Amino acid sequence: MFDITYRIWLVKYLLTLSAPPLALFYILSNTILSTVNLGWNFHGIACFSLCLLATPSFWFVVARVREWQDSVNAARIGARIPPLIRGKRFGDFDLFLRWAKGLRKGYIGAIVDELLDEMGADTARISTLGVTRIITRDPDVVKFVLSTGFNDFEKGAGSRMKFRSFFGKGIFGSDGERAKMHRSLARPHFARERISDYETFHKHTDKMVGALKQAILSGEAVEMQDLFRRFTMDAAGDFLFGTSDLNALDLPLPKASGAVLGPTGIATQGKYGRFVDAFEQGQINTIKRMGKPAPVWAALEFFNDSQSETVSVIKAYLEPLIRNALDKKAQMASGDVKSEEEALSFLDHLVLSTEDVELVKDQLLNMLLAARDTTASLLTFACYLLSMHPDVMSRLREEILVNSGSTGLPTYDSIKELKYLRAVLDETMRVFPPTPGGGRESKRSTVIPTKSGLLFIPREGWHLVWSRPSIYKRKDIWGEDADVFIPDRWLDSRAKEIDPSYFTPFSAGPRYVSLECFMANPGAEVLSGLLIDFKGVLGSGIRV
Repeated sequence: MFDITYRIWLVKYLLTLSAPPLALFYILSNTILSTVNLGWNFHGIACFSLCLLATPSFWFVVARVREWQDSVNAARIGARIPPLIRGKRFGDFDLFLRWAKGLRKGYIGAIVDELLDEMGADTARISTLGVTRIITRDPDVVKFVLSTGFNDFEKGAGSRMKFRSFFGKGIFGSDGERAKMHRSLARPHFARERISDYETFHKHTDKMVGALKQAILSGEAVEMQDLFRRFTMDAAGDFLFGTSDLNALDLPLPKASGAVLGPTGIATQGKYGRFVDAFEQGQINTIKRMGKPAPVWAALEFFNDSQSETVSVIKAYLEPLIRNALDKKAQMASGDVKSEEEALSFLDHLVLSTEDVELVKDQLLNMLLAARDTTASLLTFACYLLSMHPDVMSRLREEILVNSGSTGLPTYDSIKELKYLRAVLDETMRVFPPTPGGGRESKRSTVIPTKSGLLFIPREGWHLVWSRPSIYKRKDIWGEDADVFIPDRWLDSRAKEIDPSYFTPFSAGPRYVSLECFMANPGAEVLSGLLIDFKGVLGSGIRV
């Protein structure tokens, strides 16, 4: 797929950036300079200097005028503009490099905390390369953007372009009516809990626990993150695609000393390894784009779209599945095949609503990203935290055994009674949020109410970025023990005293499509399955 969208945008951007100052240069060179006899050499040097300085000088003046206008408008309504973080060099280019390095190499959210601490604020702005970016750890700002003021914000052209090459026109690369259409397609399937979904997760949980047992009894070390990623990919194959032939859990687990690295960890072998690797490489390419301003990455990829190869692999895998689902739909319509709604996969659900292959492919790919990686992240960090807190693990195992016994997983109904398990999952997502950040772009000027006063966003095109780890570690909200893993905070009065909108580990608001059935529910089942068969951690290993 040749993505022309960002290429056209870049050409328009460069024309918009250069046309006004060059027009001003043309006027000056044909009026002032033409009336002064400087000689050919001096005239040429003067013209060249004016041309070179025209664009930065013009936009510098425009920025200063806008800044003055914004301050006047903010004062008029009793609001304030987020304070500006300044760099030490002209154009704040050093600040841009510092931001990019922090995103690329630093701990998630650390660069946001670092810059905001230096400003002594919870919300501030960075303006580099003509792009204004607001960074925040204020949950009131996030609440406004996602919920009460969501009509004033969108993902924006820059974000849509970054996602579109790989995720197409799915929900991650859409705004407005198209995004609304995607949500209306997905919500009915994810909004209800189905017994068949639990049976799907049961099957793959049993297989995963069996693979772990076999490895441990053989004296092999197990990479738990790899195991959880296999589980979520196989479960996603069943739940989303309606296919059980991925079978990543059936493949031999990697040896500790001989594992082959893939795009985001241990490489996936076997028949469908190429699909998994392409999916993960596509995510990496998207993240790399997100770390650069739109003009920069668009210019770097103008002649070579980094996503073209990964898209070809993904398309070759998904399109036959979609064609089969459309054939099944035709057979159901003719009465040759009968299928109960309870047994329909997400793909089956989609083709009942549309026969647009490209639309279905985009929707599947977007939901796979939302469901698979967040679930694997949740399970990985939960396992890590339980190994670091054996008292929590022991108490959780006792609750699970009392609820389910030692012979089987929790049932569809009984899993809802595991209150401490739910608290462990919530606390895991607070300490290590599965989706650590988010962002939106202003559509118009707006005012955001916060506890420290009114924040004024003066115009469209301002990017707003938030860090969930920064929000969830604020001691003035979560207490002095905010950086400590304490599941009990969700069972006593502490969590009840906090605004529920302050804890949105995935997202919130009218744009949100809940994937609870593929995140927290499988997380509960997998942890239950592990702790029924494994007693805990002994030294650096697992005790069976």
